[in-house]
Amino acid sequence: MAPKIRENLAFRRVAGELFIVDAAASRLHELNGPAALIWEGLAAGKSEPRIISELLAEFEVSEKEARSDLREFLGELSKSGLIL
Repeated sequence: MAPKIRENLAFRRVAGELFIVDAAASRLHELNGPAALIWEGLAAGKSEPRIISELLAEFEVSEKEARSDLREFLGELSKSGLIL
């Protein structure tokens, strides 16, 4: 099952940074670079392989690194309660 962004989160890109507002927890998260690309991919309902392809196209990383970064970041998002 693909990860889903939790409901009731607002996010917006401002000056190259992506901000996520979690009003329920009174928290603001700031993402940039690969993390922002991954978040926007999840928000658009893209598959993990598609997000990995976009990471490879945008950043100078190997497929192994892109896959590892994606999995690590998904773990962080899950721990933070931002994805289900």
